[in-house]
Amino acid sequence: MTLFAMSLLVISGSCAGSKKVKSTTDSILVIQSDVIETKTMRTTGPEAVIYKTVQDYSEWVPVIMNNERTRIVSYPAPSDVYYKGKLAKPTPLKDGYWLDNRGINENVAFTSYTYEEYSALTETPAMSVLINRIIDKYPLLELITCGPRSKYADEIKDLNELIDRHFEGCKIIK
Repeated sequence: MTLFAMSLLVISGSCAGSKKVKSTTDSILVIQSDVIETKTMRTTGPEAVIYKTVQDYSEWVPVIMNNERTRIVSYPAPSDVYYKGKLAKPTPLKDGYWLDNRGINENVAFTSYTYEEYSALTETPAMSVLINRIIDKYPLLELITCGPRSKYADEIKDLNELIDRHFEGCKIIK
């Protein structure tokens, strides 16, 4: 909807209260009395999480631990180790960085389950089994979030360029 068409909508309609009209772009026209304000909507979707580990854990299923690293607070079901129809192994980037496809954070730990092995399980392992399968409770050297993945037209190329620019505009978590 063009700004002209939105203006006609405002002029032709009653402006009692607040109304929101979505345009074909990612903006919302907010109408309050005689004031017109356009707000940009936030892009949603999974975050681009880039990380580097003390060694290559790309084959191993991650879990999330509490801050004290004494218990697991989040772990996948065997059917949850997929991303876009493929095993959710991280995507390699340049300089030893990885793009997360599983949903890790600064409390990640890696288990001794490979993605292939874990995805073939018929049920989620008991918590005691999972905790005993942890191979590294402190695997991260770096963890960076770079906004929604959907904002990158050529995800791998664009993220590698961010690495070259020392993660300009990203949030350094660790």
